[in-house]
Amino acid sequence: MTEDTLNLEALTTDAYIKLQRLDKTLVRTPDYMGLAYFWHHDFRFHLRDASYAKRRKIHNQWLKHGIDFDHPCDTAWNIVRKITGLN
Repeated sequence: MTEDTLNLEALTTDAYIKLQRLDKTLVRTPDYMGLAYFWHHDFRFHLRDASYAKRRKIHNQWLKHGIDFDHPCDTAWNIVRKITGLN
């Protein structure tokens, strides 16, 4: 089975906004797509420019480790650093 991808750059602005709103409802679930912001304000500079794939990986690792998305902790930071390559 091949994996299909969606070129988000080919979407209309209206379609992208609708998809992002949908993704906001998927934050804290395994179905999160990587479009919506899910992180605490402290992570804003590190994650807002991260790729959708990296956001999704970080989100899923936070879920796996039971991290409270609203309160930064060392484990959350370690996951962000590992996936983004930030120091």
